[in-house]
Amino acid sequence: MRTFVHLSSGGIIHAVVTLDAPDEVTVMLQPDAGQMVAEVDAPELASASDDAEKLREVIKQYKVTPSRSPLLKLTKVH
Repeated sequence: MRTFVHLSSGGIIHAVVTLDAPDEVTVMLQPDAGQMVAEVDAPELASASDDAEKLREVIKQYKVTPSRSPLLKLTKVH
């Protein structure tokens, strides 16, 4: 499962899009003004991916942080 997020420059997540498709499938997401889209390494979200309400609750606990890998990382918010 590939996970994409719409985020602000501070790493705050505004939307989550998951895609369960082969790697050669591409997507194009259009964020709102002032937001960015990034693919994230998010194993934390796997257990909630089938339940939208549960996913909303889980994602509120995280923000996006820079990473040296091609995918960004989720960091737990305290």
